[in-house]
Amino acid sequence: MARTARQILNGLSHQRTIHIRSTAELGALVDSAAAAIDKQRREKGQEAVRRKPELHPVARAECGRSIELTPWQVLHALARGFVLPSQGMGRGLAEHWLSLKYCETLHSNRAGSMDLTEKGRSSERWYKAMQARELAVGFGLASAEHIVQQRYPDHIVSVVDASTVLRAGWALGGSQRGKGARPRPDYLVEAWKPGEPSKVTFVVCRGNHQKPNKRTGRTRSTTLQQLVKGSELTEGIQIGPWNTTPCLMLSTELMGQGGVVVNALQSPGEMLLPLRTPDGPGSADEEIRDKTGIPYPNAIHIPAREGKRARTVDGFQVPEKDLGWFGQLLARTGAAGLTAFSGGGPTTARYLTAHQGQAHYAAPTFAATSSYHDADIDIGDTKFVGTDHVFRMETVRIEAFSGMDSRLYELIADGRLEEYRQAAYELRPKWHNTREAGKKWNGPISFHDDGTVMALSILPIHKRRPL
Repeated sequence: MARTARQILNGLSHQRTIHIRSTAELGALVDSAAAAIDKQRREKGQEAVRRKPELHPVARAECGRSIELTPWQVLHALARGFVLPSQGMGRGLAEHWLSLKYCETLHSNRAGSMDLTEKGRSSERWYKAMQARELAVGFGLASAEHIVQQRYPDHIVSVVDASTVLRAGWALGGSQRGKGARPRPDYLVEAWKPGEPSKVTFVVCRGNHQKPNKRTGRTRSTTLQQLVKGSELTEGIQIGPWNTTPCLMLSTELMGQGGVVVNALQSPGEMLLPLRTPDGPGSADEEIRDKTGIPYPNAIHIPAREGKRARTVDGFQVPEKDLGWFGQLLARTGAAGLTAFSGGGPTTARYLTAHQGQAHYAAPTFAATSSYHDADIDIGDTKFVGTDHVFRMETVRIEAFSGMDSRLYELIADGRLEEYRQAAYELRPKWHNTREAGKKWNGPISFHDDGTVMALSILPIHKRRPL
């Protein structure tokens, strides 16, 4: 029996269990899959692929066996993850629709775990690949944020698209035809707290519709290959000394045993960016430019280890002398993502460099095809400003809103990014009351500690005018 629009929206608001699999056995299976791939490459006379030297399970204290999230929180993570990369003439619609099209895809199974609906399972073959690719970002980022938040509990966690960041200093395409895109992770997660150095984690998110063996529950080969690929992609960028930045490789089984299963492995480490002072040189309030000329060939220095000589290899290397600039870049790109999520336009442009697409957001836009910052909602005593679009579920008209706490948005719009971070951090205790007030909202709503909100609501019945 088909669900009504109200039933679908109610389902998006209920917490469900997402299973997390991160074990030594999973790591051993991934190592075996990587060895098999290397053997095939040697037989074909191909050169070896660089990967993270060691993969480990994520600590149980950081991920547990499961996490509790609403489907709408997953779609909120998906929307924030794609907001800057989805640059096109219809970017406003794309930013919302990328997540809204999955409103009918997720629900709860009999065990209370998050699972695909019948509609989500019966999609066409070509659409399943897109569904796996996009939902993997939602589940992967939601899980990665949870893990990093547990790792740094008194910090705010921000997600920044890696490609958008790297455009400010490096060319992303290969220099030779057929080489393809240069390997890099999907996202950089920054855990930040005013007055302390930021912590950076690389994240790769992949997903599939493979089913585990019913008898053993063992993960299928597609998941293992995706985790191997994640190890390759995260090795493609280094911040400071080699192999010091922690990495998370995630592969989501959308049809896993018992519901959605996120497989996770990590390459441990800790990367601290230089501490900034709000009024000092190197503040994130300062406009920065593209840093052209950062080398890619032979840029990464791998020290001698395990009987191998020290060597240099190709890759995205952030040298220690540029760590301050990179910290500014990461913070400003994150701010651009916040304002783009809220329909910022020119405000977004001020935080991007030329190579990152500054002109794209500075150009005049049309409200029908782009996010436009002209909407607001009130939740309790908090006003959120942002952008909205209307879509339909059958004959029901539904409004989608994405935005930010108005006070925090104004700080970013005024160029006071460091002040925004201080204010956002101080407002963290208040979000509990705002979330409580949000329970009275007439649809799904999701808040994040960075000040963003994403909500749906059913609009009143639209009466047709007589012809």
